[in-house]
Amino acid sequence: MQPPTRYRVILRNPHAHLFEVSCTVVDPDPRGQGFRLPTWIPGSYLIREFARQFVRVRAEANGARVPIVKEAKDLWRAAPCESPLCVIADVYAFDFSVRTAYLDVRRGYFNGPSLFLRPEGRADAPCELELVTPDIAPCRNWRVATTMPRAKAAPWGFGTYRADNYDALIDHPIEMADFVSTSFEAGGARHDVTITGKVDVDLDRLSTDLARICQWHADLFGGEANSRAPFDRYLFQVAAMIWSLTVELSLSSTIVCFAPPETEERVSLSVWLLQVRLPVARALRLSV
Repeated sequence: MQPPTRYRVILRNPHAHLFEVSCTVVDPDPRGQGFRLPTWIPGSYLIREFARQFVRVRAEANGARVPIVKEAKDLWRAAPCESPLCVIADVYAFDFSVRTAYLDVRRGYFNGPSLFLRPEGRADAPCELELVTPDIAPCRNWRVATTMPRAKAAPWGFGTYRADNYDALIDHPIEMADFVSTSFEAGGARHDVTITGKVDVDLDRLSTDLARICQWHADLFGGEANSRAPFDRYLFQVAAMIWSLTVELSLSSTIVCFAPPETEERVSLSVWLLQVRLPVARALRLSV
């Protein structure tokens, strides 16, 4: 088995909307290691130009700078060097889409393909992700919402997460904020809901109503009453904004709920329940 590819994400400057993302390879290609960024994300297969948000890319090995050049719009190559090789990128994150990345003093969010370079020849290598705890006043109370398996992180906490390979790494969007949360059981699986932003919602009623919706969809795909969901945990990441977008992955959905500007970004329960039906159905369909 290949040694793990190690990633590290720092909230470099929320005011400037900058993430610092590093990728470390302990056994780089002796001919020069290539690093490629996807042009698509799971759940949304249009061609996307994530690389245009990479403001600066640099490389180092054992504390010494390593030359790195951009060979194509989505490909960088580092010069031959001693291991380990670390490539560090400053990524601009101010896209309100659920498919890319966003960072300010209210919330941080990213879909893996928009941040994580894939070292060539290491698609099947296990991955480790360190989310560094922010030391910036507005962000100190933030928690983390993701379905990525924890390695050395507390529940809802910053720390180290793991993935079996690169495809698994980019299948878990990450929300970081001072969100509210609730949970319920449906189809024998735990379902968590996190809501970021100004919300006007009864969490108990939300759990009750959403549990019925999720169980109904599990029964629809299972073919009988009280069917089990084909997963152990599912996460709804909800942000109350002034537009509406959704992306669904295998174990989570990111939902940006529409709220008219005059409501000061307050989103109602009824509006959100209407939006959640498609992600539930798609999640079950993807998992069976």
